[in-house]
Amino acid sequence: MPETEYGRKGAGRGRNPLRDPRDRRLNRIAGPSSLVLFGVTGDLARKKLMPAVYDLANRGLLPPSFALVGFARREWDKEDFAAEVKASVQAHARTPFDEAVWNQLSEGIRFVQGEFDDDAAFERLGETIKELDDVRGTRGITRSTCRSRPRRSSRSAGSSPSTAWRRPRGTNGGAW
Repeated sequence: MPETEYGRKGAGRGRNPLRDPRDRRLNRIAGPSSLVLFGVTGDLARKKLMPAVYDLANRGLLPPSFALVGFARREWDKEDFAAEVKASVQAHARTPFDEAVWNQLSEGIRFVQGEFDDDAAFERLGETIKELDDVRGTRGITRSTCRSRPRRSSRSAGSSPSTAWRRPRGTNGGAW
């Protein structure tokens, strides 16, 4: 079998080059979780974040129930956003595209259209996250966000008056 940077071909898939080869512990896979990307139509999300999420899934490092929610001003539906994520992944991912991995990942993809200062949009985001909690089993265990403020906006997603999309602090050991 041909050699690669990490040894035998195929041996490098999912291998962490920073991990000591003597460490025999099993890789830890994250529990049920969701990621909300604010400003998801920008270059950072398209060229870096969405392909990185796919690469984690392709390496088996995301749970099967992982959910990805995009939030932006564009008038997309779930299918439009999924097509954009797929195109970004195929163009910028570091691992080879695998249709089976994509199919699993795409089941948890959602999109919410709105502005950062639109309370109704954050209400829809809250409803979308609740639906994912119920359908995908994320149950609000782990939620992460990545925010990018549009140039013309003076307010970021974190300063939105509506916090309906976030679980109140104090539940689940203080995590949100």
